[in-house]
Amino acid sequence: MAPKSSTPREVLASLDDRLFAGVPEAAAVLRSDPRSVRRSIAAGAIPAVPVGPRKLVPVKWLRQAAGLDVSA
Repeated sequence: MAPKSSTPREVLASLDDRLFAGVPEAAAVLRSDPRSVRRSIAAGAIPAVPVGPRKLVPVKWLRQAAGLDVSA
């Protein structure tokens, strides 16, 4: 889980070797509340993969949504 003082860039840097992020990490990158992220996932506004009770957000999508995608 990302510390509350982390910036979106720091959180994304910690996700460099991963394909998916958890809801708390996605919320830190998007500067949002985890509950809002969960609601957006349920509404289909944020793509996510269900893994048991958890939802995992693609890191590539997070980079694009945060405007920090350097590969585009």
